[in-house]
Amino acid sequence: MMQNNDSHVKEGNKNFIFNSTGNIMIATTETDSSNMDESSRRVFNEVSVFFAAMTRAITNTPRPGSNENYSIYNYEALAKVIGGSGCFIHCTQEDIKYTSSSFGANFSKELLSALLALPTGSGSLAFAQAMISSIGQEGLKLSSESDTTNSKVGNIVFVCEFLFGMPIISAIVIYADSRSQKFTFQAGPCVKTSSTKTEMTLHKDVYMFVTPSFIKEYAADLDSIITSSEYGNFVSYLQSLLNDSLWIDGIYEEDRKVSGNALTDGHTYRIVGQNLGHEAGKLTLDGKEIPTNSWSDTEIKFTPSGVTDTPAPLVLTTKAQTAENMGNYKVVKADNK
Repeated sequence: MMQNNDSHVKEGNKNFIFNSTGNIMIATTETDSSNMDESSRRVFNEVSVFFAAMTRAITNTPRPGSNENYSIYNYEALAKVIGGSGCFIHCTQEDIKYTSSSFGANFSKELLSALLALPTGSGSLAFAQAMISSIGQEGLKLSSESDTTNSKVGNIVFVCEFLFGMPIISAIVIYADSRSQKFTFQAGPCVKTSSTKTEMTLHKDVYMFVTPSFIKEYAADLDSIITSSEYGNFVSYLQSLLNDSLWIDGIYEEDRKVSGNALTDGHTYRIVGQNLGHEAGKLTLDGKEIPTNSWSDTEIKFTPSGVTDTPAPLVLTTKAQTAENMGNYKVVKADNK
């Protein structure tokens, strides 16, 4: 390693703390947490909102070919959310060969310290054993299912860093193939092997995490997050990434979202969503088809014509015959006509 002898270049010392589950880590070069400005605190709050939405979406979505829902430790579910949410920028990936002679709590702590590049002796990491055990139980379950095509298990850790006054957020995803590893995931509080030496290969991906700007002020109100319509809409969007279901954000005129039930005759609108289909389907108002200008998997453009007197159902039907009633709308005369 090249040595830097410049006396003006010094490595900053970081203090860090985890939440109770170990999925969110906050690290800072500040010795006094009160030095963190309010805008940085709000950015880190968004990470908590995203993780809560992601967890709810994953654990409430049925796993294909199973009678159970996805687990937060199921890598297939994590990968779909990460790949489709638009909030993650892939930075690095590496394979890590880990060897240990420890068991139980010590094994879990040493493994996480190595994966997260934490210094030796970095606190008790009280959550480590529960996290590794949960990953192991998911691996045991998947590896026992002969009909499943995916046996990868893993977890995600969001790292919120406040370094010299600047907030930086990354996400570390660790995963392993439960079938290919030469060790046994034992359901229970410990991870054990039949020998005194454990060798395992894990994979580690690091992402830059971009907070979702479409969650307005952290899903409108953190105190009423469960009933927030913006938060619920975001959860539905994440679920559409998991099960490829139809999801519609709304109707836009240019960049303004239509809030009422009136569409203007001769104006062009955009339906924005997910899984709308790569081939054109059909858009109808009160059962009468409205020609579309363009149709893609994430956006449909249309121009309504002909004034209608009363609001009627606006229904989108994809090429795959999945239908969505977008609400009742009427077409009104343009002001200049």
